[in-house]
Amino acid sequence: MSHTPQRPELNALFDLPPTDAIDYLKKKGFKLGWDWHETLDDAHSRAFTVAKVARIDVLQDIRKSLITALETGQSFEKWKDNLTPILQDKGWWGKKVVKNPEGKDQEVQLGSPRRLRTIYDTNMQSAFSAGRYKAMLASTDTRPYWEWRHITIKNPRKQHLALDGCIFRFDDGFWSVAYPPSEWGCKCRVIARSASEVEGKDILDSEGHSTEIYERVGTDRQTGADVTVKRTQFNIPTKDGTLTFAPAAGFNGSPATSYLIDKVLTDRATKLIGNTGGLKQVEDILTAPTRLKAHEAFVDNAMSFGRTQRQTSTVGVLQNTDIEFLTAKNQAVESPILTISDHLMVGKKAQRHGEAGNAPTLEEWQQLPLLVKDVQQVLWDVKNESVLLITPVIEKHTEDSVLKLSVRSQNGVMEIVSIFKVKALDVNAAIKSNQYTEIR
Repeated sequence: MSHTPQRPELNALFDLPPTDAIDYLKKKGFKLGWDWHETLDDAHSRAFTVAKVARIDVLQDIRKSLITALETGQSFEKWKDNLTPILQDKGWWGKKVVKNPEGKDQEVQLGSPRRLRTIYDTNMQSAFSAGRYKAMLASTDTRPYWEWRHITIKNPRKQHLALDGCIFRFDDGFWSVAYPPSEWGCKCRVIARSASEVEGKDILDSEGHSTEIYERVGTDRQTGADVTVKRTQFNIPTKDGTLTFAPAAGFNGSPATSYLIDKVLTDRATKLIGNTGGLKQVEDILTAPTRLKAHEAFVDNAMSFGRTQRQTSTVGVLQNTDIEFLTAKNQAVESPILTISDHLMVGKKAQRHGEAGNAPTLEEWQQLPLLVKDVQQVLWDVKNESVLLITPVIEKHTEDSVLKLSVRSQNGVMEIVSIFKVKALDVNAAIKSNQYTEIR
């Protein structure tokens, strides 16, 4: 059984087994979105969404069919022939008058061969792109320079052609916004280079050369007002002038925000146990703007979906002092990475803390990686045998409150099992009465 899609343009692009691409699709949560501009950018790398799909079972059918296509190397035609009758059976086909989320009748285009082509191409491209990004990120020790290559197609886009051969370091902010595909139908790719391969070549730097631009992409169904989206535009000085590039609306995100990258960061952090500088570097990656946007997308997806999908987000790293302390307590720490599951935001615990008035605010959920980085105290809860992280709150008017995060090793991964507000005085009292031991 062949494991690469049978279309020549995909074969030309992707000569790696699609295990990571399959994982990328499997790990996504679901998000119901009506207009395409409601689920832009980083939400895409965290959630599977198709405009005008209002039923979760239809979304599940489409995603399942794409995973099968990847696993068995189905061409677009074969995939379309298999999926079309399923969608027609469920009524998601053709032009129809249906009720939109506001309950108003609206004529919309549901499934069609053209829409299926877009769904197939977009999802295949982004899945392979995320797999490729992961592989490249894992080899930055030996190949830290990334070069943009334009794939020759009819009617090339001038902006993309201008990027051909441009080289940036892997951690340049350019890649966190513009890693291809960066427009519908974009087939460009990135090649990792070693220091010797780029010797004497111009290494570009986008730092300080990006601006936010706004584009009208539609109208709000209820108010009729313009819907505008934010795009990032680069104007980067080169030895031949200025390179101007802006990913299209809806492509302002990056595979850097996908769950696949959590895996790379976990592996990297695991290798770096005992290396203080190395763990600090992982912490910096987790709080970089792109990663923060990924975590925000995770929070927003969970809140809008309203029930747990067992999705997780990586929000921090335990330091070596914490790991040494846990080892002495016979607690297995396979990885120093701290994760959080969406059930804390939308499950029974969330409800309990909401009713008690001590739940984190939306902003605190969104800023969690920064709060964890800014941790005030790390404690050991003697009775419950768990690590407590005491972090500041954002809501300053909550007098003398702190956030208490309880962390336990779940299958070798450090998972945050509860998070709520407590009084700083109570924490200090628990330290004095030896209920808690200070780790740092």
